[in-house]
Amino acid sequence: MNRVAVLLDAALRNAWAFEELPWHLEVDPERHIFPWESFFAAGLRQFRAMSASQRHSFVFRETCFHLSNLLVGERSGEHLIAQVLVLTAKERPAHREILALMAQEEAKHFLALQRYLSQKAGVIYPPCSKLQSALHAIEACAWPEMKVLIGQVVFEWNAASLLATLVTKAREPLLAAVLRVNLRDEARHLAYSQELREPLAKVIAGRTAPEMEDLVFESIRASVAAHLAEPVWDELGLTARQMRRHALQRLEHLGILHRYRTLVPDQLERCGFPTRHLRRRLGQGLVKGLISNA
Repeated sequence: MNRVAVLLDAALRNAWAFEELPWHLEVDPERHIFPWESFFAAGLRQFRAMSASQRHSFVFRETCFHLSNLLVGERSGEHLIAQVLVLTAKERPAHREILALMAQEEAKHFLALQRYLSQKAGVIYPPCSKLQSALHAIEACAWPEMKVLIGQVVFEWNAASLLATLVTKAREPLLAAVLRVNLRDEARHLAYSQELREPLAKVIAGRTAPEMEDLVFESIRASVAAHLAEPVWDELGLTARQMRRHALQRLEHLGILHRYRTLVPDQLERCGFPTRHLRRRLGQGLVKGLISNA
């Protein structure tokens, strides 16, 4: 059994039903099942000055901001995979079924997150503008291999990292259940992206690819920008510039920016994408403009 067949079998065996999630549970942001420590605001005087209840509520809304970005990412992921299914149906017929299942899984992720945010949490934010622009650019891209590569290696990797963090911190049962099934599917999607090494190498061979690199670069930058929960941080009374600076320092301190500069290019390289010039660009310009344009 080849690798795609193995992934397909796993997807069929581990399929989950939307209505089987514990939707009967209520969500109360002020209960202690939500962490009181903010991922980014921790250490700030303004955050420490809040009461315990205020901190729980703040972290809850910060979590909802990140889930709102995941929401738009899941919808775009569904579109991207559907595009790839249509564009590659003749040349890679063996991949049709796994792509169809992946599109269905992305749709279920979207519906579950949408229901959680709108009906249970009652808090939903507009997506990060840089993230939305990058997703639109990938959807408009002509190369199906690039759609899957960026969609899975850049955006899915970012989503999986965030999901893993939220799963370990969130003790709210309904959110934990939604995130667990999502993360299980995303891990399989990332494994599928590794099957694109050969077709991607063929696409790149003999072709100048600066526009491909631009798509990857801006997608990685958008993933960083999506961490900046400015609509929530406004409650602290800090300027956007101050909060962005603090957040980027936190991202650097926690090693997250290092992962974007090294681990994401490593994954892209394993899929056949040339990364020497991209690594230099990420080293010099990953966060450029994310503060100065505040």
